[in-house]
Amino acid sequence: MDIKFIWSDSDPTALVYYITDYVTKMSLYFHDIFALVQKSITSLKTSSNQTDTESAIEKSRKLVLHCYNTNASQQELSGVQVASYLMNWNDHYTTHKFEGLFLIQIERYLPTQLNEIRTKQKLEHSVHDVKDDDVYDNEETINGDDNNDEEHFQIQSAESDKKYVLANTRVDYQYRFEILKDICLYDFVSTLYKKKMTATDLKYLSTTAVSIEENVNQKGRPPNERYPFQKQHPQTTAYLMLKYSNLHVPILYGPQIPSRDRDETRERYSRALLTLFVPWRTVADLCDCNQTWEYALKSRQHLISTYSQKIIENIQLLHECKKNRDEHLLQVIAESQVENDAIDP
Repeated sequence: MDIKFIWSDSDPTALVYYITDYVTKMSLYFHDIFALVQKSITSLKTSSNQTDTESAIEKSRKLVLHCYNTNASQQELSGVQVASYLMNWNDHYTTHKFEGLFLIQIERYLPTQLNEIRTKQKLEHSVHDVKDDDVYDNEETINGDDNNDEEHFQIQSAESDKKYVLANTRVDYQYRFEILKDICLYDFVSTLYKKKMTATDLKYLSTTAVSIEENVNQKGRPPNERYPFQKQHPQTTAYLMLKYSNLHVPILYGPQIPSRDRDETRERYSRALLTLFVPWRTVADLCDCNQTWEYALKSRQHLISTYSQKIIENIQLLHECKKNRDEHLLQVIAESQVENDAIDP
């Protein structure tokens, strides 16, 4: 075994990002897989190696083998991964379970609400100042990301299956039960999930007033904790939040949270951390009308838990790993170019 001591502190972080980037690479798109399979079948039909005397099993074996070779040779995939797709096996095994969160959509909702509050206050103070302050009201939109990702909703049933409402994670979080008022959005997604209310759930909620002593003396496995929504929630009588048996890891869909070292994205960085790690129900809990998102984050640092601080540090560490990976890659390219120049006459 070749063991080498790493002197530089940037090399390990670069290696970490290389591995992370490979492990978390995107899966093949559905249409790409079938395009390659179609190509394999077409070439197999035109092949002259097949004979009419071959059995169905032998023809099937050749078909699968041909598809395997095509996928493995024309995509940046390992042979094991290609085989797992063809055999319908799992392509990954993890110790954790995951839950998706469209963070960027919630981020865009908050500045919109903040601008509405600012505009309303300015109208109350002076109607003549509204025209001069239009740019200030749109500051968050201008400085935001270029992807105009609108907030998405799901159509779900309400009190009865005949009535439907629009719902999403943001609405569920804002109108969560009062006991959960101090939980941040990140912990909310990792700890709780939404389910349709059943007779068992109604029975559980009706017995929540039972004394602590009776709950302690109860035999058997305790039921998962259930929390109803507030009355303002459009599905307060049809759905509730149930606690996971094991914590899930939130996966943030959309543009990643930027590095805290970049001045041009400092506002978006602060807004993302406030949205994820500070408990809130309305935008007023995260940012005052006369504040920037950066200043709002600084003034609310005490509301971020120790556990959340570790996650924030890991987010920054990932950016540092990527930076060191990029520098290492440029160094390798430069060294390779020097070697090629030395070889050429």
